[in-house]
Amino acid sequence: MKQRHKMKAEMWDRMQFLFRNYYDRMVHLKLRYDGKIDIELLKSAVLFMVEKAPVLHSSFNTTVTKPYWQEEKYDVNDIVSFSRVDDAEKASNEFLSGVIPYDNNVQIKVAVFEQGEKSVLAILVNHMCMDGGDFKYFISTLVSNYNALKRNDYSALKMKSGSRSHEQVYSKFTDSDLKRARGLYKNVGKNKDAKIEFPWSESSDKDVNRIAVREIDENRFAKMRAVAKKLGITVNDAVMAITCRTLYELCDLKNDTPLTVACAIDLRRHIVEGGAEGGLTNHTAWLACRTMEKGATMRDTVVNVIRSMNGYKRDKFIGLYSLPLLNLAYTILAQDMAEFAIKQGYDNPLLAVSNMGMLGDDKLAFSGTRLRGGYISGATKYKPYFLMSVTTLCGKLSFSTSFRGSDKDVEIVNKYFDMVEKNLDLFNQIDG
Repeated sequence: MKQRHKMKAEMWDRMQFLFRNYYDRMVHLKLRYDGKIDIELLKSAVLFMVEKAPVLHSSFNTTVTKPYWQEEKYDVNDIVSFSRVDDAEKASNEFLSGVIPYDNNVQIKVAVFEQGEKSVLAILVNHMCMDGGDFKYFISTLVSNYNALKRNDYSALKMKSGSRSHEQVYSKFTDSDLKRARGLYKNVGKNKDAKIEFPWSESSDKDVNRIAVREIDENRFAKMRAVAKKLGITVNDAVMAITCRTLYELCDLKNDTPLTVACAIDLRRHIVEGGAEGGLTNHTAWLACRTMEKGATMRDTVVNVIRSMNGYKRDKFIGLYSLPLLNLAYTILAQDMAEFAIKQGYDNPLLAVSNMGMLGDDKLAFSGTRLRGGYISGATKYKPYFLMSVTTLCGKLSFSTSFRGSDKDVEIVNKYFDMVEKNLDLFNQIDG
């Protein structure tokens, strides 16, 4: 292996490291297939890509002053594993409940579980290395490279590399707008309302990492898209309205109680070519979707949510507030002091939604297999925090949440998803 070298820990790397206080830092992916995956071809494709992305074979070193990444020695078998199992769902769920230590020699784990003529691909990756946007890129590129290797087309192998800096989010701005964007020191991380928490059970040392998933079939999702189009809103707007109404009901809130639900936003909209020339990293921020009341009907809830979301959509600097403040803290303060200062002015969202959108049916089928479905789910939250991840694949909409909890919490989450489905059906009944 080439000589190990150190890499700067970027601002978002360090912020995700701070988030270890709220979740386990893992991003999870599961894909189901009819057919078998060639494990040796998969290893070759993974090795090619990981070599192009040094952060994936590096350990994170936290120091009193400036943290850094250190390239480490590794073997592809440290990353890729294969098992023949009797229950691929159960085995992959157990795999996805794991955590990769930040000081490990690799920051990604890929597992294939083969059950007869069916396969499940499961991937864990450290959120410090990439967000959902780049995770989508990674898996689609992995499948593309696997298929290229299978047809011996080595010239088709690809993997982006380059800067991992948050500074890329300013690359589309020019002149006065750039100056304004770099001066957005306003702290938007503080919740203005009374703290409303997801109704988890009491924490216990017996709590374990779990993922709960609820899938919406093609017909109901198609109807949801059609209603959203008729109303002139996005699918994400609809998801936020359904989520807000469900939380009002699940948390037994009064109609006139203000509710804030954080909504993830992909900052690649501000980057030239959408970040295609940069390395794997995080480019995600949070918006506060704030409704002042539930509303008597689902249509009322939609209107309340749209009023909040439209305010952001009209802002050319959407998602960029507080970035200069974070960067300043990490630039002038030692690591411990920077974390202390940021925690004084930052509220991690108690309730949040991350809609990663379409995963791309046509991009995820390994040669010789048929893709049957799957999802990406965000980091495993610790109580009292709650995150619902949303992805679309094979015409289906998947809601998922990763959490550390008990069997009782599984019941609570399933009740939540039942209510989400009920409200989705109410949304689908709206007459434009």
